[in-house]
Amino acid sequence: EDKYYIFSKGNYKIGRKGCDIIINKDKGVSRIHAELAFDATAVSTSRRNKSSHASFVIRVKDCSKYGTFVKTDLGAKDKVHELPDKEKVLKDGDVITFGTGAATYRLSVIPLVFYFCLSSETVKVDRSVQDAVSSIGARTAPTLSEECTHVLVEPRMQMNEALVNAILAKKPIILTNWVKLLAEKGIRSEIPGYSQYRPSVMVEEALVDVMEPNVREKCLEGFTFVLEPTDTYRFGSSFPSLLKVCGAETVAVADISSMSQDSQYGEINRMIRVIPKSSGDKFGHLKHLSLLSRVNEMDLICAVLSGNLPSSSLIPPSVVISSSCSTDETVVADSDAEEKETTSSVHMIDATEKAETPEKPAAIVIEESPVTVLEETENLNEFKSVNLLADTEMKGYSDEKNPSDSVPDVTIRRDRDDEPECGNSEIIYTQDLIVRDLRSIRNVRSTGGGGVVDFKRFRKARHKP
Repeated sequence: EDKYYIFSKGNYKIGRKGCDIIINKDKGVSRIHAELAFDATAVSTSRRNKSSHASFVIRVKDCSKYGTFVKTDLGAKDKVHELPDKEKVLKDGDVITFGTGAATYRLSVIPLVFYFCLSSETVKVDRSVQDAVSSIGARTAPTLSEECTHVLVEPRMQMNEALVNAILAKKPIILTNWVKLLAEKGIRSEIPGYSQYRPSVMVEEALVDVMEPNVREKCLEGFTFVLEPTDTYRFGSSFPSLLKVCGAETVAVADISSMSQDSQYGEINRMIRVIPKSSGDKFGHLKHLSLLSRVNEMDLICAVLSGNLPSSSLIPPSVVISSSCSTDETVVADSDAEEKETTSSVHMIDATEKAETPEKPAAIVIEESPVTVLEETENLNEFKSVNLLADTEMKGYSDEKNPSDSVPDVTIRRDRDDEPECGNSEIIYTQDLIVRDLRSIRNVRSTGGGGVVDFKRFRKARHKP
């Protein structure tokens, strides 16, 4: 359905191509079928409330062959060409039919009531803006009331109480230049949008874009804000309402005695404590409040205006809660009393025992290195070098040393028949293998049962003077 919006006084032709309002759906419509007159009769100003508005009269005049008909809310249908001067005054809700009846339109009067939100530096509204308001048949209101349709602001104005009230009233907040845009063209097929006339206001030193009410209304949904006494915040008792109008919940800090994941106010990670700018963080030392994330008051006001609370504005809790399911391990040296106890088994399997040797055994190379803890690798083909960093000797065996080495290596004498075919001595290990720092081993014995070397029976060698 075609719609036309008339914003300025004047005469508008209705008919075929070349007219202001074009009708193509009815062949009975003449080239210039009718004329719509939009007249301003008077401009009244109330001294009591300082509001002003223009009174307009809308008339239709028939200029056609097949006629123009007007049906009122009462059901009466008038033939305009039969009336005096072929004119009729229209009212809100009248239905107008042009031609044979296929082209029917309803007249709707859309009231525009503007409230000017002035900053402390602005004394009065610009005269050009006032003229634009009058030219489109709109009016201004001295206070923000339910009948107000739009709130007009100047660019880069400071955030104030009046702007807070406009947000609480869920009114569109736009720049005054939008009114001038409406007055530039008398008739339009649609009302211009607000996106290009979205204001930016100052919140202290930050310049914040003010979004539309439908964007702001759920921007804080799912959050519960823990508030200190309202008089500590800049906008006082309006501050909790400002958060609720954006979908948030609020709770007083005095009502929070303990925190738990099944709290009636929601999960801890969705509860945020709001720090007033005037007093700072006075309750951060309380343990049950230190578990909560925090946000500064001014950052939260910016989120209300912009319709978005960025994660960067949230301050993490001062107490870090570690997970009870941590898999990290801490390796500590055995005490003297614990050295006599066997806490884990070390399985040393000779390289010639093919039954228990994996197809591709992981090798452990003992060389000079500061690492004393062997970590299990995910791939058996990978290995890490380990250094025992201690002089060792074995009872019942003779040591084979390389004079050029500064740190003696651990060697084991074997019969040649026991040597593997590859010529390199390999130590095969399982997931239970533990390599200890041999400097802490006191008692050393030669071998365990079955000729398998037991690493726990090494003892530290004494250097001769």
